[in-house]
Amino acid sequence: MMSLLLLVIFLAVAAAIWFQGFWNGMITLVNMLLAMVIATSFYEPAATAIEGLGAQSWTYLLDFVVLWLLFSVAYAILRAVTDAVSKERVKFDLPIEVGGRTLMAIWCGWLMVCFVAFSLQMAPLNSATPLGAWSSPRSRTFGPASPDRLWLGFMHSRSLGALGGNPFDPTGEFLLKQHERRVKYAKETAMRVGQ
Repeated sequence: MMSLLLLVIFLAVAAAIWFQGFWNGMITLVNMLLAMVIATSFYEPAATAIEGLGAQSWTYLLDFVVLWLLFSVAYAILRAVTDAVSKERVKFDLPIEVGGRTLMAIWCGWLMVCFVAFSLQMAPLNSATPLGAWSSPRSRTFGPASPDRLWLGFMHSRSLGALGGNPFDPTGEFLLKQHERRVKYAKETAMRVGQ
């Protein structure tokens, strides 16, 4: 079921980007990537700060909500800036336009699948194996691929190199921790339902 959800997301994003055209697709790709990197880099400190303000009972939801909120705000700001700077659409010859928009559509669709799969690791979906995925921390989510792991690897490599601050998931325990969290959350909600 998780593979089907990710396939639908891929197709929806790819179709939306394809109809925007090559130039708009390139701008969207850069904006999406930057917004995703910003959200992934800052969701943990932001969620921890919110928890410190008395939201400890929302701990299972905060990471997921803060991640998507940061992504949405960062994307909206970046999109507004790029739209203001790039008011004229660049026109390409038809073969380049069709090939380019197809490439951008596939790239943006796959990027969104990676980010969604990563974010669903943190989602409080009331199951240790949401939508039949992640029966173990090593399980794959999208056929032979693991888009969540690809995003984790990308963020880890960028945090060591180009972003140069604190390494993201320095010990490589993100998937293990999220699996344990889902198992614990499923048990806690099961206990609450029975009472």
